[in-house]
Amino acid sequence: MSAETGRVWGGMTTAEREERRLEQLLEAGLEVFGVRGWYGTTVLDLCRTAKLSQRYFYDHFASREALFLAVVDRIAEHVEALVRVASTAEGQTPAQRTEGVLTALAEYFTADPRIVRVALVESFATEELRARRAALLASFSALAAGLMATLEEGANADPRSLELSALILSGGIAEALVASASGRAPADARELVAHLTRLYTAAAAL
Repeated sequence: MSAETGRVWGGMTTAEREERRLEQLLEAGLEVFGVRGWYGTTVLDLCRTAKLSQRYFYDHFASREALFLAVVDRIAEHVEALVRVASTAEGQTPAQRTEGVLTALAEYFTADPRIVRVALVESFATEELRARRAALLASFSALAAGLMATLEEGANADPRSLELSALILSGGIAEALVASASGRAPADARELVAHLTRLYTAAAAL
């Protein structure tokens, strides 16, 4: 550890202060992008919300687009962690684990409309953001295909059929989440999960 990294000021080392500033910027990114949108957000807005100077912003991110992508990556990390826990629950059947994964995801996305707006709405703004959105949906689609393959109905299904069904379902789920975040919820979280579970089960048998 260098002397600078280990230097303590205000009870925190340099590395700890940098980590805290990074967290402040990520939280500000979710708040500002999630409320004002991509086009309504400036670097100054982000810094004001994070209570940091622009100098500290550029210490961590080359542009507001870089921060946006980091916020999307943070969302993807949270999703991955939720899925990992729900999909490895002990003492459950594949159908129960599938329902558990869908429940965890529905609760996560419906609990905070900012997450949906950042990950699925504002991510259309630039070519790089669209590429990251596509990658995020591809990971959802792979998850869906994996869930269907574990079900009894999908045990002997053609992998290509599962992939196609998963892609279609993931796109539909994204639209349902966007509608919910926009105040046009097609169903509450419990009804949505029940319906999705039936759709996944039926699609696995195709």
